[in-house]
Amino acid sequence: MNIFGKALAKIAEAVEGTRAVSLVGADGIPIETWGSPQSLSIETVAAEMSSLLQAARRSSATSTSGELREIATVTDGGISILSRVTGEYYLLLLLAREGNLGRGRFELRKAAAALEKELL
Repeated sequence: MNIFGKALAKIAEAVEGTRAVSLVGADGIPIETWGSPQSLSIETVAAEMSSLLQAARRSSATSTSGELREIATVTDGGISILSRVTGEYYLLLLLAREGNLGRGRFELRKAAAALEKELL
């Protein structure tokens, strides 16, 4: 298992309710993935979150709020968190509806700090 796979597995083990976690490009294409959600493909979710990311980036570019760090969506089916690693790479965590959102955000920040060095 490579360094990316190990980091994703570590996140999955630490966060209750994890369905899948993936390192994705800003274009929405998964680079490495752990697990798989039961009802949706990680590729589909990554592409949808990429669209949200692009819209949010445009919005934050015209404001003084700074660079976008994270997007979270909560639906009846579950929780999705997209967290910035670099300007071109993000971590995507898919949780069950009862998953631990706070712990997920924390573990994504830790992993992003570690993976940033590998991706620059």
